[in-house]
Amino acid sequence: FYLETQMPNSLNKLYIGTMSGTSYDGIDVCAISVRKKIDLIHFSSFKYPPKLRKKIAAVIEDQILSLKDYGELNIQIGMAFAKAINKFIKQNNFSPSQIMAIGLSGQTLWHNPQGKYPFSIQAGDAAIVSKECGIDVVHDFRNDHISLGGEGAPLVPEFHQRLFSKSNQDRLILNIGGISNYSYLTKSKDFFGSDSGPGNALLDSYCQNFLDQDYDHNGLLARKGKVHKASLNKMLAHPFFKKRQPKSTGKEIFNLTLIPKSLLQQSSENILATLAELTAATIAQAIKHKQQSINEIIVCGGGIKNLFLIERIGHYVPLPIVSSEFMGYDPQSIEAMAFGWLASQRIAKNPLIVKKHKGLLGKITKFKS
Repeated sequence: FYLETQMPNSLNKLYIGTMSGTSYDGIDVCAISVRKKIDLIHFSSFKYPPKLRKKIAAVIEDQILSLKDYGELNIQIGMAFAKAINKFIKQNNFSPSQIMAIGLSGQTLWHNPQGKYPFSIQAGDAAIVSKECGIDVVHDFRNDHISLGGEGAPLVPEFHQRLFSKSNQDRLILNIGGISNYSYLTKSKDFFGSDSGPGNALLDSYCQNFLDQDYDHNGLLARKGKVHKASLNKMLAHPFFKKRQPKSTGKEIFNLTLIPKSLLQQSSENILATLAELTAATIAQAIKHKQQSINEIIVCGGGIKNLFLIERIGHYVPLPIVSSEFMGYDPQSIEAMAFGWLASQRIAKNPLIVKKHKGLLGKITKFKS
């Protein structure tokens, strides 16, 4: 919770954090204060323009993009982030001079941390965001994480440790977005994090492509279905689930092509029940070696709205599962807060821990008036 150092001239200033995850449903924006503790000041979510969201969806789902189209999309996403941030600043009566820096997540289009030449692509031009908002921007955290020997994701475990760690118990912070990831926090202040596999990614993609709806509200359709065990077992056999942790993933793997044809022949209810079971089972599989010492699981991210999914996780994991809301934080604000905090650490030149290495994460684009 407490930070060791902070720049003297930033003591009275705020950091803006942004996030657009693998669900690409919009842009989360928050303002945080980083002094002796991390305080959430305001949080809002803004939808992508429908046409832009369709472009992003097509790129991520089809994985095809020309250089020309990438250049244009990079600018369009940068403009969308800038518009959301400026609207947030206006809504909350801030002025750019109050903001020390913006932590820009960008929109992940491709994540390849294990290739011969590992990299991660986040679209959203930082120079445009800085120019349009009149504020310095810290960005490209994931490639710096990779350069230090990490996977580029999840980026949040050290932030989770500062925000949620408790001196008398071990905790597990579970973030369910398009992809699910967790942070294991020990009472001795150690931390460990990894992606576990799909969160909402397959569920939402199926709903959007086959049912013409954004998601399965509260998991109501999935609740009516039955798990197609043969299809579930086929998906569970994917090599990603056998990889050693820490590991990271994205929609390069967890997209519609992963769903067996035999499952797509089932009813919508059965398909969604099976995909929800895949998420719940792989989360449980990822954390099974931590369960004995964990006192509780704190859940954040959009997946917490899927009540059926949370119930299925509880079926596999016999531990108290509580929302981050009970800790005073909107479940959807946590990742945006993390990017604001990451920006604060880069501005303060505080190195972060990546595996057993330490280094600065993020590149700084200065506002040029």
